[in-house]
Parts: sequence; C-alpha cells; structure tokens
Amino acid sequence: MKTAGTFGVLAFSLFSLALLIFGLLNQEFYFVNDVISKLGANGQPLAIWWNIIGFGLVGLLLMGFGITYGKVLKDRSAGLLLALFGLGFAFTSIPIDIGEVDSAFSKAHVVAICLALAFWLFGLARISANHSQSKSIKLRANVAALLLVTSMIGGATELLSMPMTHRLVFGVVFGWTLVTAISMLNSEKELQIN
Repeated sequence: MKTAGTFGVLAFSLFSLALLIFGLLNQEFYFVNDVISKLGANGQPLAIWWNIIGFGLVGLLLMGFGITYGKVLKDRSAGLLLALFGLGFAFTSIPIDIGEVDSAFSKAHVVAICLALAFWLFGLARISANHSQSKSIKLRANVAALLLVTSMIGGATELLSMPMTHRLVFGVVFGWTLVTAISMLNSEKELQIN
C-alpha cells in the first residue's frame, strides 16, 4: 500500500511542480489560455526538459502507481490498465507542433493522450465492476470517470475552451491519483497504529 501511495503522491507532486516551474520559465506560456502540451511543443524554450520530466518521468511514476495499485486491489487487470495509462502519458512527451495539427508529431501526441485516457477509464470501470472492492473505492472511481467524461464532452461540444478542458482533465486524473494515494498512505498508518 505504501509503495502505491508513494508513487501516486510523487506523480502528482512532480507534475504540479514541473507545470509551475516550466510554466513560469516559459515567457510564451499563459496558464489560463494555453494547453499544457504547449510546454513541450516544438520550438518552445525548455521543451525537451518538460517532455522528459513533465510527461516522461511523470508517466513512469503513473505506470508504477498503476502496477502497485493493482496489487493492492488484488486486480491484475485494473493494474495493467492503469499502468498502460501511465505508459500512454509518458508517450505524450512526443512534441506537438503548435499550429500544425496535421503533422505526424501532433497526431502521435494526440493519439498517445487519447489512448492513455481510454486505458484510465477502462481501469476505473474495472475497479467499479469488481465486487470485491469497497464502496468508497468504487465511488471514487465512478465520480472520477464521470467528471472526466463530462469535461471531455464539454470540450468536444465547445462549451469549454480547449485549455479549460485540459485543466479539468488533468485535474480529475491527478486529483483521483492523489486522493487514492493519500487514502492508501492513511490506511497504512492506521494498520501500523492498530
């Protein structure tokens, strides 16, 4: 439990810290108006470092979280799906070409994040469908999945701007990861006390 919780907290913390630091260092990046992928786009300052740290390393931490969380849940399928989400997230380090959405790099970046989110949703569906999981674990998975899908529908129907959609999607994914990780770390402490 402790290992999975640590992976989750580290993934959230590194992503948040990297976003803040790289966002402040990039004079061309605007937190409200730009998609997060712009930090790693071709031609952006420090793009290689954002892609390595903000997408690649965070993706590997998310992969570790998925594998270890699956072990905690005693559900290999959920663990595999969440690990594939992490791997897909790492592949978003393929730099997007801002302004050239039809370029091979831009398409690969978008495919990577779409596949990653699909694996994440399937992982949550697996958790929710597993009768041996607690109600709180299932509820957390269902709420996160509903919020993610609602955010994506808002972006697809243009009720939300693409940057706002990105913020909501990242917020839901990393929020679920952090809350799940903290709940595991707290459960570990409770077990040690008793």
